[in-house]
Amino acid sequence: MEIVPEPEWEGLLDELIKKKGTALLLGATDSGKSTLAKYLIKRLVTKNITVSLVDADVGQSTLCLPGTISMKIFYDRSDLEHFSFERMYFVGAINPATRIPLMINGTKRMVDICEGKSEIALVDTTGLVSGELGKVLKIGKVRAIKPEHIIAVQRLDELEHILSLIEGIPIHRIPASRMAKMRDREARVRYRKRKFLEYFKETEVSEFLIDQRDVKFFYNDEFITLRETDFQEGTLLGLNHNDDTVALGILVEVADTSVTFKSRIPSLKGINRVVFSDISLNN
Repeated sequence: MEIVPEPEWEGLLDELIKKKGTALLLGATDSGKSTLAKYLIKRLVTKNITVSLVDADVGQSTLCLPGTISMKIFYDRSDLEHFSFERMYFVGAINPATRIPLMINGTKRMVDICEGKSEIALVDTTGLVSGELGKVLKIGKVRAIKPEHIIAVQRLDELEHILSLIEGIPIHRIPASRMAKMRDREARVRYRKRKFLEYFKETEVSEFLIDQRDVKFFYNDEFITLRETDFQEGTLLGLNHNDDTVALGILVEVADTSVTFKSRIPSLKGINRVVFSDISLNN
């Protein structure tokens, strides 16, 4: 799909090129943040500027999968043809309000990787901006990341209760894109299901059994024992080496001391944490 830029986008591009650094994109749901990010990435790489993207939109991720925060470095035009993640951080929920500390920590973790490898890092965020929870999440990210730019994409003044708390960082106010389309709940559910179907292709998935003597089990960043769990078949799992998510899995069965799951990984080598989630692929 060809992206038709808004008039303000070129001025924003010039500012990013001039000052570089990390830019945090804020905006309500369906305001066009992801479209703007893709446009900026394309324009920057054509100017031979290395740019990275951190996709922290756990509900409607474009770079990776729902429930994850991910990153990718774009070095040249060929990278635009493979719009897929390099590394991911499993949050374990599609509602950011239920995982605010993990959302902040995971985004910071991905940004730290990108800042060391790119001249400009763009951070796409969720559409949770209203109320106290939206303010806590977004201000928490600003304080953790300390970006050089805030890109505020808004239709009216829905971000001003957040922007009014930000000091010392240039704020670029950009009108919501005319290309942005409002999607209903059913469309969002269909999108998530399609993303998971593409990732868990039957021909690429194998079944594994992993024992609690070999790994630790976590839920919402807290250590759990299998006897405490009541997770059902189809629950999405994060397969981690420490805090780094190597791959995702689908729960098949929980026994007293072991977990059976399906995944694309070739082996269990390096996996020392299994992260349970609130996401079920059976719904």
